[in-house]
Amino acid sequence: MKKYKYLIAALNLTLILMMASSCCHSKDSLDDISNYVPGNKYFKASMVGLHFLIETLPASESDSIMRQLISNHQLPVEAITAADGVYTGESPYDAYDYKHVVKLTIKSGKITAIDYNEVHKNGIGKEENEQYNIEMSAGGAMPSDAYPQMEKQLLEVQNMLQVDAVSGATYSLNRFRYALLVALMKADMKSKA
Repeated sequence: MKKYKYLIAALNLTLILMMASSCCHSKDSLDDISNYVPGNKYFKASMVGLHFLIETLPASESDSIMRQLISNHQLPVEAITAADGVYTGESPYDAYDYKHVVKLTIKSGKITAIDYNEVHKNGIGKEENEQYNIEMSAGGAMPSDAYPQMEKQLLEVQNMLQVDAVSGATYSLNRFRYALLVALMKADMKSKA
């Protein structure tokens, strides 16, 4: 059994590296933060790999990996050192053609407004997609309920790692945090410019 676990881990790593190398040659939403960790030309690939893991691993495992990446690179989880402004953070598209997008307003080191959604390539977000919300209500939380709850928590606690999952929307929490992380890195980079 142990042999298979290592084989699966090696295959996952290979897939991540293949994805990262193919995606990181064209301009995309992560280019703005690719130099957040100066001297690490693979940082953007790490962020692409993190998104892949969020989409493929159990939520608890991807949460642990995200926390480790944040710790290793000292990435921002709150706006305390961020420059005032409006910032957008987004992921690459997932296997279902959704990207996870957050728009933050920061003033005096505090997040004062936030809007999160998972937006399809066709431009329609899960939060306003009535049919999607009806389908999700049968087995979990509807995005139209879950996203505002996560946004409210963030405004209260001001630290993305202290936002708790909404019942039935566990995977959305790590997607939410991923988009926040990208936006907070942009805000932090602006404050250091």
